Amino acid sequence: MKVHVVDTSALIRLFVPDGPVPDGLTEAVEAALAGTEGLVAPEMLLAETAQVLLRKEKNGLLARAEVEEILGLVADMPLDLVSHRPLLPRGVELARKHGLSVYDALFLELASVHCSSGCFFTADERLERTFRGMRTGRPHTRRS
Repeated sequence: MKVHVVDTSALIRLFVPDGPVPDGLTEAVEAALAGTEGLVAPEMLLAETAQVLLRKEKNGLLARAEVEEILGLVADMPLDLVSHRPLLPRGVELARKHGLSVYDALFLELASVHCSSGCFFTADERLERTFRGMRTGRPHTRRS
């Protein structure tokens, strides 16, 4: 079964139209709902999603009821949430190497483990470039 990693930026785009939904994500979610493919993310995705939505509420972009509805929909998604504890050592290493936040690097590490047969969905162009570079052997590294 294909397993896809989804990060917070991509997940938010399914519910808040503040940019394009990454190609293939809608189909991957439909396949996960049908049980033919899997979606996986670090468990911190839930807290990160809540933080992004609350920030949008604070900035007047979403109403409180919308935030609560989206959080409920996210909670009902067929996501396999993985503990980020085992991802942390390599995540810190990736954060240092690529100049990423540890949060982003944890998604990147999970994708490096799970995406041999699936995709990594992110709306973060830099993170996507870094992931592609890791897969091609030409990593996008931080410039000092």
